[in-house]
Parts: sequence; structure tokens; C-alpha cells
Amino acid sequence: MGDLGDLGVAGRRRERDGGHRGVAVGVLVATWGLAVTGIVLAVRAGAPWSSDQGFFLVDTTDALVYGLVAAVVLGRRLHPVGWLVALTAAGTGASAVVAQLGVVYRASPDGLPPRWIILQGTAWVPGTLALMLVVPYLLAEERPRRSARAAIGVGAAAIGATLVVRLADPWPWPGADEPFSPFAVRDEAWARLAEPVSWWIQLAVVALGLAAAGHAAVHRYRDPAARGLGWLAIGVALISSTFVPLLMWTDGEPAPAVGLFTTLAHLASQAFFPAAILVTVLRRRMFGIDLAVSRTLTWTLLTGMLVAGYLATVAVLGLLLPGDGAVTRVLAAAATAAGVQPVRGWLQRRVDRLVYGEAAAPALSRVGRHLGSAGTPEESLAGMAESIAASFNLGGVRVLGAGEAVEPVEAPGDVTAVPLVVRGESAGVLLVTPRPGERLDRRTRAALDEVAPLVATAVQLAAVTRALRESRGRLAAARDDERRVLRRELHDEIGPSLAGIGLGLSAVRNLLPEGADRADELLGRLRGEVDARVEEVRVLARGLVPPVLAELGLVAALRELVMRYEADGLTVLVREEGDGIDRTPPEVAGAVYAIVAEAIRNVSRHARAHLCTVELHACEGLLEVSVQDDGRGMPVEVRHGVGTVSIRERAEGVGGTAAWRPGGSGRGTRLELRLPC
Repeated sequence: MGDLGDLGVAGRRRERDGGHRGVAVGVLVATWGLAVTGIVLAVRAGAPWSSDQGFFLVDTTDALVYGLVAAVVLGRRLHPVGWLVALTAAGTGASAVVAQLGVVYRASPDGLPPRWIILQGTAWVPGTLALMLVVPYLLAEERPRRSARAAIGVGAAAIGATLVVRLADPWPWPGADEPFSPFAVRDEAWARLAEPVSWWIQLAVVALGLAAAGHAAVHRYRDPAARGLGWLAIGVALISSTFVPLLMWTDGEPAPAVGLFTTLAHLASQAFFPAAILVTVLRRRMFGIDLAVSRTLTWTLLTGMLVAGYLATVAVLGLLLPGDGAVTRVLAAAATAAGVQPVRGWLQRRVDRLVYGEAAAPALSRVGRHLGSAGTPEESLAGMAESIAASFNLGGVRVLGAGEAVEPVEAPGDVTAVPLVVRGESAGVLLVTPRPGERLDRRTRAALDEVAPLVATAVQLAAVTRALRESRGRLAAARDDERRVLRRELHDEIGPSLAGIGLGLSAVRNLLPEGADRADELLGRLRGEVDARVEEVRVLARGLVPPVLAELGLVAALRELVMRYEADGLTVLVREEGDGIDRTPPEVAGAVYAIVAEAIRNVSRHARAHLCTVELHACEGLLEVSVQDDGRGMPVEVRHGVGTVSIRERAEGVGGTAAWRPGGSGRGTRLELRLPC
């Protein structure tokens, strides 16, 4: 679950961030003022459509869209990306204004001063290239790593190099008296090198832009919750692709189709950058503007897609249909109008998923996968909580079973408790915390109510499993207690009684008169039989709860056990691997000792083996034990007797398993145990 202590900080952040509204208003007024000025100048100029007008459309759209995005971001958070977006909007707005000023003053005797024209080619550079080369690394990670910081530095160097070359380019000098740039370097050698250097820098910009898009895509793949990064990768790739025609057509004006591609690609990037920036930058501080962001993104993307679709339709139909273009424009307008509603519905669903998270059905599928894939019920519940938080863009999720205490938090009003009910009875509660500065909307709450029954079933399953495990532990402890009682009875009562009987028989032999040979022989046999039974009782008592097991641990107890079989010609080796074997819980250690003792006893009696190996391996909470002999092996259709049934019952009694397999090299039998430790 996310840190609930952060909830108290959210209120203070909300108060502190409230003072950024002035910055947001200033950015919005400046950028939209430039865009509106450019539109007014374009209407006054009345220039026909050309590639320059296409770039004007792109610059104006950038100023409007990115001005709004920058205002929204900076109004909530003074994030570096917000300032870079504002720089993009201001730079493209200035380029749009200067472009139309050049058209307006083209007919005047003096025209627009050349030093103004240089703004059209440089004002957009810092912001637009920063979106390509810097912003992806700032959005992919809260704190960029060293490699990301190095990439940001290289991108900044490429932006600086682009500006320096453009400002130092002496064009059209030496063919004209004055270059456009006031900072031009009037050197003939540089005049010849300026264009090739600019080409290589643009090539580097395209390569760095595609690398930044790949960086965002990789982070999106590694972190499914980072939804905005996928859109960001697409937007960066689109903007990078618009520089490719500039690399291919270095001489003269590119074909109209190429100019149309550049315009459409720039406009298409507007369908991804705003959504990516808003969702990623504000993902932890929406402050209740999620609905506004959702509607704004939907209509912004819808507008951009319809404009791009209209232009594409006009271009395609213009190539296919003859005439002055009136029919083409009517058909394009009709197609655009027909596509409004379907495109809006398609966009709204994806924007809602981007801003709010998944709907209940996909979330149910993702949450349900943890029921079958988790190793333990506890891992299943933890995985479900993480999936719910990621699916619904939540700050934290915690699953509590019935009777578990709720930890106090600073802002309890921000924590929503969703009851978990199974068959009308409470199974627990799902504690949901929104991200700092946000609130749960009705859509998310309704989706949580749909997911709750599945989580409730998992909680009940975990509780039943836990109760079964505890019951099994109690049964194992009870059996151990019973064995201790039996050992005490055998060792302290029956054993001494049999020994006393043997002594009494010896005394009777001593009292017999001479000549009673048959009676003496019979009493000798009885004394030998009693002594044998006394020894068996002692062995049985030691086998129930061997003292060495409690005193020295499992491994020492097994080594003491196998020494008894040396006289029978059976060599038994004990090998251990891993730490913590001697820290095995008493009930598990007792079960292992009893199982190994029974297995070796069976080997000694039935296997006709010369070597038996006992191996113990402890790893990740499991104790794996194997007993293997080199004897004749077990028949395939063997009927399990009391010993094998006892082994399986003892293993299952402590939550483990027992299985018999053929030994190595086709000889003997191998008993394998897996027990929790």
C-alpha cells in the first residue's frame, strides 16, 4: 500500500500550489495572444495555401494547444516540463506572427526588416526540440538516472548547436549585401560549410529524437501503470519524422505531398503530446481536475484528428477528382462530419482509461490472474492490491481480513473502505487511498464495487488456508505430545517393569535345586526373551522422541540413528546442504526423524541394500529430504503397507508431501520429501 502518511502532506501541497494561478494565467494570455495575433494577420494578408501557410497552421496550433497545456500544468505544479511546454507555445506563436508579418509587409516598399525574418526560423527551435530531446527523459523518471541525464545533456547540446548554426548562417550573403541574421559570420568558408553542418545536426536531432521515443516506450513496457509514456513515445516519433523530408530535399522546394506530410505529422503529434504531458506530470496532483483534463484532452484530440482527416481527405480526393476543388471540399466536409461521433466515442474511452485507469472488466481479468499464479494466499492478496492500484490509478490499496486492525492515518477522510462480503458475511475490508490531491470519482467507486466480490473470495480463501495450516500445526503438536507421553510410559514404566521381571526370573533360577535342568533352561530362555523385549522398548522410546533431537538438532539425531545399522552390514550416509536445517520447527524435525527412521528400517529389512544415502537440503522455506538405497527396488504394483502409509501421513500432517521413485542408475528406491520449514 502507498504511504498513507503522504495524505497529510497533500493538503499543505494544495495550499502551496494554489499560488501558481498567476503564472498559469500569464502563460495562457501570452501564448494565446500570439496565436490570435497570427490568425488576425493571416486573415488580413489573405495569402493562398502553400507550404509556408502549412507551417503557419502548425505553429498556430502549437501555440494554442501547448499554451493551454502549459497553463494547466504550471497552475498546479511548477514542473520543468511545464516551462518547456510554455517555451514551445511562445516560440511557435512568435514564429506564426513573424510569418504573417512577412506576408502583410511583402507589398510595402521597405518590407519586413530582415532581422525580423530570422525569428521565424529560430523562435520555435528551443521549445520544439526540447519536446523531442529533453521532455521524454524528464517524464519517464521522477529522478532521471545518470544515463538519462547524459541524454538530456546531449539533447541540450543539439538544441544549442541548431540555434548557433541558424543564427551564424550568413545566407543570402555573399550573393546579397546583408544576411538575414544579425549574428551572421561573414566568412566565405563558413558560408560553404553552414548548409552541410546544418544537415548533419538535423540528422543527429532525428536520431536523438527516435532514441528518446524508444526510451519512453521501454519505460512504458516496464511499467504498465505509466500510461502517458506510450502516447509520448508516439508523439516524439511523429515530430522526429517531420525532419526527415528536410534531410532528403536539400535543393529547392520539396514536393507538395512532402509539405502536406510534414504539416499532418505535426498536427498528428498534437493528438499524443498533450495527453502524455498532462497525465504524466499531473498523475500525482490532479487536484480534482480529472474531469476537466479528460474533456479537454478529448476535444483537443478530436479537433486535431478531424483537421488532419479533413486535410488528408482533401489531398487524396484532389488527386482523384478533376475540377476546381469545390466537390472535393464538400465531400471532405461530409466525411469529417460523419466521423465526428464515432471518433469522439473511440477517443473518450481511451482518454478515460488514460486519466482514470481501466474499467472493471479488464481490471477483473488482471486481478483474477493472481488467484492461480501466486504461490501463497498472502502473495495472491498482495498481487491483487498492486493490480487494483495500477488499474484504477490509485495511490494505495490494502486488503484486510476480518478482525484485522486498521492502522490510523493522518487524513482518514481520504481513505475509502470497500466492504468485502461472502454469502452475506463480512470477510474483510478493502482500504483504498486516492493519489495525493485527488478524490475517488463515482466511476472508480463503482468499478471497485464490481471487483470487491473477487477480492472477498480471495480473502476468505486465504483465511481458510490459514486456519487449515494452524489446525494442521495443532494436530502435529498434539501427536508430538502423545509420543512424548508414550515414550515416558515406555521408558519409565513398561521398560523398568520388564527389566524387573527379568531380574525376578534370574532369582528364581538361583533358587532351583540341583537337577532341575529343564526348568533352568526354560528360565534362561525367558530371561533372554525379556532382555530382548526390554531393548526393543528402549529403541521404540528413543524413536518416538529421541533426546538427541531436542539437544543437538535434526542432523545430529539422524547421524546417531544411522550408527545402529552398521552392525547389520548397511552403510548409511547423512549429507546436509543449506543453512537453517537445525532450526527446523520441532514438529517438522520430529516428522523428518520418524520418516527417515521408518525408511531406513524398511531398507534394512526388505531392500537387500549395501548403501543408503540420506540428503537434506533447506532452501526458501522448504526442507527437501531424500532417502535412496542401492537395493532391489520396489515393484511397480507394490501394495503400500503400514510403513509407507505412516510415512505419507506423517509428511502430510506437517503440510508436506512424500513420493517414491526408482533410484539412480535403475537400482534401488528413492524416497523424496518436501516439507515447509
